[in-house]
Amino acid sequence: MRFIANMQQPDTLRAVLHGMSFLRKHCLIRVTDGRFTLISFKESLGQSATQIWAHLELADIFSEIQIGSLDNDHINMELNLDHFVRALKSCSSSSDTVKVKLAKRGRIPYLVLSVDSPPFTSIKQEIPVKIIRENVLEGIAEPTIPNPDVSLELYRHVRSVLRICERYRNLTKHITVAANRAGNLRISIQNDDVTVDANWTNLTLMLNGDSPEDDDELQEDIDNEKLYSIVVNADELFHTLRICYASRRIIFCISDQYTLMLHVLLAGMDDHSYVSYYIPSSIL
Repeated sequence: MRFIANMQQPDTLRAVLHGMSFLRKHCLIRVTDGRFTLISFKESLGQSATQIWAHLELADIFSEIQIGSLDNDHINMELNLDHFVRALKSCSSSSDTVKVKLAKRGRIPYLVLSVDSPPFTSIKQEIPVKIIRENVLEGIAEPTIPNPDVSLELYRHVRSVLRICERYRNLTKHITVAANRAGNLRISIQNDDVTVDANWTNLTLMLNGDSPEDDDELQEDIDNEKLYSIVVNADELFHTLRICYASRRIIFCISDQYTLMLHVLLAGMDDHSYVSYYIPSSIL
């Protein structure tokens, strides 16, 4: 089994991994000839916890790539996210050359990061990994959810949404997220102790969560003022939104009373590299 490459964007990858680590401490990495996929979920694979699927173009992250395995040149490995984030912190300068290599010491596999920081000597970081055969992963698939009832791009409002969620999570375990096709977003809490909400208006409505909604025929017989909502775990929504520091666009996609999906396009990368967060309803 062989995986050797030079890393091109350690800061962006670190930001993605750091955001994921607040929700889960372990991550499955799938390397193919074109994709670098990071998957994080609870071991039960149930629908009661957030799943994270980061799909990165291999060429956006690495150069001079060599991949080889008996599983059709697919490599699957599980590792601790905190270990990977700490290793990437050693890549402190844009002039650093970061080499990544899958290696073994004895019978234990490691992902080795070698950082050359002129005029200093090379620094090596070893991350223990667990290699997983392709046939073991046959039952793992990205969640299938209904088409969103409404999708809004947060754009410049995402950090204010993050601040509100941080405030609300100190008051409650659950947050209600509601939006409509008129471009309004409402985040609220309601319990025996407090009732409060925050509102954002004039957000961009997206078609199928990706492009602006501008087809008049699709608007017929739709009540644009109708709110679609979902109750989600307050901590998980807050930690999910921390990805904003590595994003250039975040789209909220609500399937009424079922799933909130955040579609995140990453800074410095094209639309083929993105992260999807699937946050299920807390009252299913």
